[in-house]
Amino acid sequence: MNQLAAPDAAALLGKRILIVEDNDGLYHALRDSLQDAGYEVFGSCERVCDPLDTVPASRLDAALVDMDPLGSGRAASLTQQLGERNIPIVWITARPDSSPARVLQTRGRLSKPFTERELLDSIACAVGESM
Repeated sequence: MNQLAAPDAAALLGKRILIVEDNDGLYHALRDSLQDAGYEVFGSCERVCDPLDTVPASRLDAALVDMDPLGSGRAASLTQQLGERNIPIVWITARPDSSPARVLQTRGRLSKPFTERELLDSIACAVGESM
């Protein structure tokens, strides 16, 4: 997880987060937690194939991406697309530290299982970096 201090909570309200997650239950839990914290959420569990089709990437403040349904090749492509727009990524993975998510240029990583507090801290730090 990113070790930077999170910005003031008021500065995070309305920040736009893309979620790329194929598990319906986890997607809804992530969405609900982020919305309850004041974030605007884009994405759906059905849009793992082309996640940037859900919203113009220029309107995103950060992305929360499950590495597993994408695979390393597609994850690298998404990393490049978001990186070109300076959009920070927090990866979700159950894979060990040697996974492709570690190798990719990332600004955060959540290892399953994680708590809601860890989720919110990771996103706050990622969004704070892009502010």
